[in-house]
Amino acid sequence: MAMNGGEVVVNVMLSRGVDTVFFVPGGTNTTIMESLSRNQNKIQAIPTRLESSAAFACDTYSKFKKKPACMLASRAPGACNATVGIHNAMQGSRPLVFFISNIPKPQQGREAFQEINYHLMYKPIAKAVFDVHSFNELADVTARALDLSVSGRPGPVVVAVSKDILDGPDGEPLIPDVPAAVRVGADADAIDDAVTMINAAKHPIVISGEMVSWESAFEELKDFADASGVGVLTAYRQQDTFPSDHPANYGHLSINRLPFQNEALKDCDLLISVGCRLDSVSVDDYKMIRPDQKLIMIYPEPSEFSQYQSDVAIGSNVVPALKAITEKLAPPSKERLAWRDKIHGAEVDFAKPGEIEIQGDVDMAQVIREFIKQVPEDCINICDAGTFGRWIGRYYRFNQPDIESSPVSGSMGYGVPGGIGAQIAKPDSTVFVWVGDGGFTMTGHECAAIMQAKLPIKVIVCDNSAWGSILTHQQKRFGADFNYGTMLDSPDFAKLGEGYGMASFKVEKTDQFADALAGAMDHDGAAMIHLVLDSRDVSPYTGSAR
Repeated sequence: MAMNGGEVVVNVMLSRGVDTVFFVPGGTNTTIMESLSRNQNKIQAIPTRLESSAAFACDTYSKFKKKPACMLASRAPGACNATVGIHNAMQGSRPLVFFISNIPKPQQGREAFQEINYHLMYKPIAKAVFDVHSFNELADVTARALDLSVSGRPGPVVVAVSKDILDGPDGEPLIPDVPAAVRVGADADAIDDAVTMINAAKHPIVISGEMVSWESAFEELKDFADASGVGVLTAYRQQDTFPSDHPANYGHLSINRLPFQNEALKDCDLLISVGCRLDSVSVDDYKMIRPDQKLIMIYPEPSEFSQYQSDVAIGSNVVPALKAITEKLAPPSKERLAWRDKIHGAEVDFAKPGEIEIQGDVDMAQVIREFIKQVPEDCINICDAGTFGRWIGRYYRFNQPDIESSPVSGSMGYGVPGGIGAQIAKPDSTVFVWVGDGGFTMTGHECAAIMQAKLPIKVIVCDNSAWGSILTHQQKRFGADFNYGTMLDSPDFAKLGEGYGMASFKVEKTDQFADALAGAMDHDGAAMIHLVLDSRDVSPYTGSAR
């Protein structure tokens, strides 16, 4: 069947099971949009107001749907706007394919209107960048991009297609077949070496990473922890890869390393990295792994092993590796279990509200305690970057898989568009967005996209009138009264929510939150809760900044 370039792109998407596209329309991607309009029963196209928002929506969609979403933008301005979202997808190992509709081929290389070199721009922050040179290779490149985005370590792939190829004469392309699924199996000798090392260790600790989520290995990791008696630390922004209330849970490796975690890591003689790329935050700026510790790494992308000198490197998908190891383990010693229970007990005590005396009228610890009472346990929480999120990290209990997503790159503005991607991926789930006043004023305009798509997302704006993370750094270095350039005069977010057509609630005292939350949850559509916080209560830690 004869197709134009836009039809080719959409038909390859459909052949790979893509059912969602996030986009900002542009003058050079009209043929793709026209083809999408004729396939609305097979693929949904969700408009956002900014290209970075489309990327953030793809990010959360891919996490919860376990397959890539696609996004569209036009020329250099759209591509530049998308960069923070693409960078976050790379650091978070989230698959997406970004189609940039480029200027016509004859104009390229002359600094034409809205021209930029996409290879130079995206090579450092994307898994791959493709430039389509002719109509005949469009189907193959599109298929390769989608397949590559989910192979090994997932990540974002960028495809630049010029307008003349998208709009050009019809052709009859061959849509490539879907390749066989690649499952990387564990080497038997490596498995035996890992089992021997785990059995011999006194105080082993697992670091649970992003591939546990991607491969839905939550239950396999629990089985491994039960059989081995190891402790488990969840990597940065990976709180939902292991249950908070499991006796092996040692908490989350966030920017703040906690005293009981330091104690556990000091005694640890074996680290087991399970599906984790051992990012800089998780391993304390690369200082955490000691030469006298043994290290086992399980990861499906062997290139990641070059970053560390591991004792056993298992180039495998997480699920088969964990199953193979678990089957061969000896029962854990009483000493190991006692040590594990001691550390977990400290984590449980740390997560109890009431330990911090607040200065303002809204206590975030009690807010989260009430939140846990009212929401379903499988409620999805999308948390933007910012110090306000440390309250959630400390007090919320993540006991189900796939109930949380945050920007691994630390990019602000993730929350509201991330909520869109999550709700599209999980239409029957309750989705809450937690966002600070700074992050909301970056991409909160996507509430318009929420309303246009008729999504029942609930947005909680944590308004502490500050760039909170930077404020903690300033005060740690220059004293508690220093706040130059970090205080914000923000709008009335409840009224702003009303302007978008959302049910809106304002909370100025802790005891008002229960009714506000109940009202938001009872409302069938989108809702906003404006928490008025005090900048003196910016973080649930003492001396919070690194």
